[in-house]
This record gives sequence, C-alpha cells and structure tokens, in this order.
Amino acid sequence: MILLAFIAAVVAFGLLGLATDAHHGRWLRARPSGTRKRLMRRGAWCLIAVCLLLSIAARGLVFGPVAWVGLVMLGAAVAFLVINLLVPRARRVQHPSQHVHQERQP
Repeated sequence: MILLAFIAAVVAFGLLGLATDAHHGRWLRARPSGTRKRLMRRGAWCLIAVCLLLSIAARGLVFGPVAWVGLVMLGAAVAFLVINLLVPRARRVQHPSQHVHQERQP
C-alpha cells in the first residue's frame, strides 16, 4: 500500500506541475485551458487525499500521517526532478555522431 501511496503522490505533483502554463506547454506543446488546469489541480488534490488514506491503511493512525508527510515530500521531489530535468521525448536533440550522413549525388 505504501508503494501505491507513493505513486499517487508522484502523479499528484506531476499533475500540479503540468497545470502550469510553462510546464504544460513544454511537455504537451499546448497551453492548458482554464478547465483543464482546474481539473488537473482537483485531480492532484484528490490523489493527495488518497495518498493519506493509503498511508493510514498501511501504517495505522499513529504512523500513517507521518509516512504520508514523507511520501508527499518524496513524491514532490521526484515529480520536480522529472518535470524540470528530463527533456521531453519529442524534443531530444541527437548527438552529431548519431546523425546518418547521406552521400551527395554529383
């Protein structure tokens, strides 16, 4: 259950990150509409609540919230690193040695 809570936290913070204009445009190549932003934010908060419930189910009422705080921080860090440091797949630039050179016809 802790793994599910961690996945929920990462997805939640990924949605919060993608709800911004800059990250949404960088990763999805479009500016999000107001409705899409609102849905992504609401979905993210629902996932954070699900993460809390899963943490309590896994560790109990005493240690569940403590585990939840740690999972939320770890999920935020992972989502931040993925959104900001990875290059979107469509925009990756090939190294010059990877280009296929075609012979020129005279």
